[in-house]
Amino acid sequence: EAILEETAHALLRKLERYDYGHDEVIEYIALLTAVATVVDEVPDIPPVCRDPDDDHVLAAALAAGAEIIVTGDDDLLALGTYEGIRILRVREALETQSG
Repeated sequence: EAILEETAHALLRKLERYDYGHDEVIEYIALLTAVATVVDEVPDIPPVCRDPDDDHVLAAALAAGAEIIVTGDDDLLALGTYEGIRILRVREALETQSG
């Protein structure tokens, strides 16, 4: 849930950049929430990311059994992989799915 909240806040802060309105962002987050795997308990992991505030993303991905983390966060992207979970930009993830 923390990641969904973080995504909503980030999109709402950058409306002009993405050229979407407030209602469109809220609708997107609702759709994302409907298909997301939300985990209640995440494992404690040792510090991994150069930004320790991003470690919760890695822990949530482990708990959810994720294969890929899709992000624009440079600190996460710098890892490349974590415990077999690939960390990709949106474009890379889309190319992986279509290829």
